[in-house]
Amino acid sequence: MKSIMIFDIPREKKALSVRMFRALSKQAKMIQFSVWESGDLDFLMKLALDIKKEGGQARILEERFIF
Repeated sequence: MKSIMIFDIPREKKALSVRMFRALSKQAKMIQFSVWESGDLDFLMKLALDIKKEGGQARILEERFIF
């Protein structure tokens, strides 16, 4: 099952933003700039924890289509 991560990184954390974009580009699919989809939940959890440690916000959702 795929998971979706939605995140917000403070503007002053440019290096973190670049690091997250590069990591996500390799193992996830971009839905919108800060909304990414991946089948690897552990990978998304690691990135979400890094974002939160740096003062950002991150949420991981389980993908489930209703209609």
